[in-house]
Amino acid sequence: MRNLLQLCLVLGVFALTGCSDSDEDGVRITGPEVSKGPGRVYPINEITFLSNDGVPISALFGASASAERVPTVILLHDLGGDKQVWLTTTDLFIELLERGYAVVAVDMRGHGQTPLPDNRQVLLIEDLENSVLDVYATLNWLLGQRAVDPNRIAVIGDGSGGNVAFVSSGVFTEQIKTSVTLSPGLWEASSLSPLIIGQGISPFAPRSILYLVGAMDQLEGPDIVLSYADFARNLEAVTAQPTSLRIFQNSAAHGIDLINEVPEAKDLLFLWLENNL
Repeated sequence: MRNLLQLCLVLGVFALTGCSDSDEDGVRITGPEVSKGPGRVYPINEITFLSNDGVPISALFGASASAERVPTVILLHDLGGDKQVWLTTTDLFIELLERGYAVVAVDMRGHGQTPLPDNRQVLLIEDLENSVLDVYATLNWLLGQRAVDPNRIAVIGDGSGGNVAFVSSGVFTEQIKTSVTLSPGLWEASSLSPLIIGQGISPFAPRSILYLVGAMDQLEGPDIVLSYADFARNLEAVTAQPTSLRIFQNSAAHGIDLINEVPEAKDLLFLWLENNL
C-alpha cells in the first residue's frame, strides 16, 4: 500500500503583486512576469450514491461547467488505494477533463470514504468480487447527469481496479462502451488462484479492452514468480474485438506508475479512447 501525499490542486496562473505603504521611496515588490490567459475551471465535486446492496459509494465527479452529453470515464483505483490517487499521483484526471471528457473517480467498497457492507472492518475476497456492484451504481448515477453521454462511457482501472474494469466490461455490455486496464492482476494468497476474472458470472462477454502492462512487473516469492504480463495475456485471450495488449519490455512500472513513467502508455490510452469511445 502506498502512502499518499495529499496535494492541493489549483488550476490556473495567478500573479501576486505587493507594494510598500508609501510610494515615496520608489520601492515596489512584484511577482514574475507571466502572460495572462483565459484560464480553465473544472468543478470537481465529491458525491455519494448507494449501490444496490446498500453501500454508500463516495466518488469525485468533474466536468466542464458547459459540458452536455460528453464522453465520460470512470476511474477505478488499485487495492489499498482510493479516489484521490487520480489527483495526487497522476495528472490523468485533469488531462481527461482538458480533452473534453467528464470524469468520475470512485472509492470502491472498503477503500477511502466508502465503507464495507454492515460496517465490517476487514476486507474480504467477496468484497473485492462485489466491487463490480460499485461500478453498476456509478453507471446508474451517471445516467442522471446532463453532462454525460450515456452511450459513451468508459472505465479505466489501475492494478486490481483493472480486474474490476475487465469484469464490469463483461457484465455491463450495454452501458460500458470500452475499457482500459493498467497492470491487471490479483491472486488469492494461499492458492494463488486469480481473482476478479468473471468466473461463475453468466452471461459474461468482455470486449473492447486495451491492456497496458510492464513486462518486468511481477511479484516474486521463494518458489514462484507471478507475472502481471501473463495475467493480462490471459484476460486479453478471452476478450472479444476490439482488443489490444501492449507489453512494455523494459518496464517494471505498475498501474498508474506505468502511464506516469512511460509516455507511450499514456499516448496509447488516449488514442484508444479517441478511437473506441
